[in-house]
Amino acid sequence: MSGGEWVRYRRTVDRPLEAMHAHFSRHVYHRHSHETYSFGVTEAGAQEFTCRGGRHTSAEGMVMAFNPDDPHDGWSAAAPGFTYRMVHIGTALLSAVLHEDLGRSPALPLFASPVLRDAEVAFSVRSLHAALMGPASTRSTISARRRWHGRWGTAGSPSTARSGRRTACR
Repeated sequence: MSGGEWVRYRRTVDRPLEAMHAHFSRHVYHRHSHETYSFGVTEAGAQEFTCRGGRHTSAEGMVMAFNPDDPHDGWSAAAPGFTYRMVHIGTALLSAVLHEDLGRSPALPLFASPVLRDAEVAFSVRSLHAALMGPASTRSTISARRRWHGRWGTAGSPSTARSGRRTACR
């Protein structure tokens, strides 16, 4: 990395969980996707990206919520760059946690919008990120969001747009 750019990254050994904390000013992500759900919080600055046929901006405090295999790219929206935290959660792990919490296997959610402006969701993503980067139990952190378990949306349902913020908290 150059020009003050940096990346910190951690992948768990026993679960499909990854966390990244980074600052970029000139780095550009080319179009790519992840097999996981990917949740990010922009901490400073702003980043732009294309996803689902539109151009989006995630500014300070905003949350990005990418569905598995959601093609997207990304770059800095302004000269100072942006700092963000990202968490990638494997679909099998998410399904297992939901099954345990609900006693059944629900349909996995699909987010209607890749950008959310919600302080509580941002707090939840930062909390999970801290657990992944530190010594806390990732299992207990994911399970701690139980109050959101009944608010999942599924592709094509009328509640999909509303459930995006709630699902990200979960």
